[in-house]
Amino acid sequence: MTGPTISPAQVDEVAHLALLLGRLLLANGAETDAVQEAVGRLAAAFGCEANLMVGYEALLATITLGEHFRTKVSHRLPGINIGMGTVAAAKTVLEEAEQGRLTLAALSDRLDAIEHHPPAYPRWLVALALGGTAASLSRLFGGDWGAFLVAGLAGIVSTWLRLALGGRGANPVLVAFTAALLGGLIGGAGVRLGASHTAALCLVTPAMILVPGVPLINGVQDMIRNHVTLGLSRLGFAGLLVSAIAFGLVTGALVTGVRIPVNAATVTIGLAQDALFSATAAAGFALLFNVPPRLIWACIACGIASHTLRTLLFQLGVDIIVGTLIGSLAAGFLAHGFARAFDAPPPAFAFPGVVAMIPGAYAFRAVVGCLQIARTAASPAVVAETLALAITVALMVAGIAIGIAAPALLAAPFRAARPHR
Repeated sequence: MTGPTISPAQVDEVAHLALLLGRLLLANGAETDAVQEAVGRLAAAFGCEANLMVGYEALLATITLGEHFRTKVSHRLPGINIGMGTVAAAKTVLEEAEQGRLTLAALSDRLDAIEHHPPAYPRWLVALALGGTAASLSRLFGGDWGAFLVAGLAGIVSTWLRLALGGRGANPVLVAFTAALLGGLIGGAGVRLGASHTAALCLVTPAMILVPGVPLINGVQDMIRNHVTLGLSRLGFAGLLVSAIAFGLVTGALVTGVRIPVNAATVTIGLAQDALFSATAAAGFALLFNVPPRLIWACIACGIASHTLRTLLFQLGVDIIVGTLIGSLAAGFLAHGFARAFDAPPPAFAFPGVVAMIPGAYAFRAVVGCLQIARTAASPAVVAETLALAITVALMVAGIAIGIAAPALLAAPFRAARPHR
């Protein structure tokens, strides 16, 4: 069923609304292919055809109606995150347009309201939740209860600063550096006061909640799906943010005099504790991603399935990289099932589910190693450990991305063969 018949003069407005829909979806975590499909469906609802090019900074759409066409470029894209409520609302509006229930004016009003709708959770609650995530990550990496408390406090304060600066439109690289520096200073101060015997985790785990897992994993997925230019752009931006976080963390460590070792053993905890803290870590990011309260349990299920499974495999002697891939596959298939059941974007479930496995600690230690190599004549052992850490980070991120993407890639041929309802 199509919407109201439009005149050639209204093609420009269809192009504008198609770009607005695509921008909303892409900025809130929808996959590139899903964005292209949604824009095509919106144009078809008004009797037009759409050709959409997705770039990292903007979208380019050509809308055609008979012999008339209009090509437009969207406004600059904001930083890409996950906004499950926004994606769900945009999909609802798209379905109403397909059913012929919205005029162009009504569609414009609805999309504008979605774009300016406030977050589902207040800033203070998100800060508390991500503080809990930082604290949980400290326990998952073998930290003591002092590190749990220090990391939690540092996570709360750094998240508050991050959200406040982000809300004011500050440069994301500066935001990442400043938040990591503040978290590192608080973590280092806690160590200097004797609060913890696992000093490095007091600094590293608050920084881990700042790691840009969304662009990192989306970048790899875009590469897998042959969106090479967009994938490289996302990976480059994610790498820049990781560098900013690492430099903020290292600066905090230098100011407080706390050393972050390059070489550290991988520590695991009991499976019951692992499941508990994996659940808490996932719940924090579920709030950040505006997942509705009734669906937070699904994010928690993905988190427990992925990280606890990896811990079990590691304790059984399976390599951590292979375990990360298997754990991500478990989270990916669960997220794909939840997405189909609740008509939501899979990343809204998958990203909170794998956040505890994102190798932020390895990446920061690799940066510390690089700084040691650049600053002094580092020993062969430091050079070898730094290289190993960098390779481990790359393989673990790739494993997470493949695990999340695999269900959608396997389902794609069946979805393509089935007509859209």
